[in-house]
Amino acid sequence: MAPDELPLRCLAVRVLLDATGEIDRCELQTLLNHLAGEEQWITADHWLFIDPPPEAAGESTLPVVMPVDAAIRAVLNDLTNEPPRIITDYQTTPAETRRWRWLASQIQAYAGGKSHFPWESAIA
Repeated sequence: MAPDELPLRCLAVRVLLDATGEIDRCELQTLLNHLAGEEQWITADHWLFIDPPPEAAGESTLPVVMPVDAAIRAVLNDLTNEPPRIITDYQTTPAETRRWRWLASQIQAYAGGKSHFPWESAIA
């Protein structure tokens, strides 16, 4: 990680499927905004950079990355869900953080062509 790069946490979040068997993205967005806060997270369509953690075996999950303070808030807020939607979390490696930043650049870039995470937009 760059010296000024904040550590990130990757959460394995159990997803709900809609009537067609697809991930209910609206429900997931609402859940993550409630748990972590709006624009405090980024997710991918599937596990891109690593395999799902063993704790998520047999579950429909997606990786969700966010800053540490948002992850703490999300985990604590998730304690009231039955069953909990966050299965596990871990700190991303520097290489994985760079890959997530690359993914963020594919979603949105700001002036100067630099990539940023959604939670960095207020800083940029």
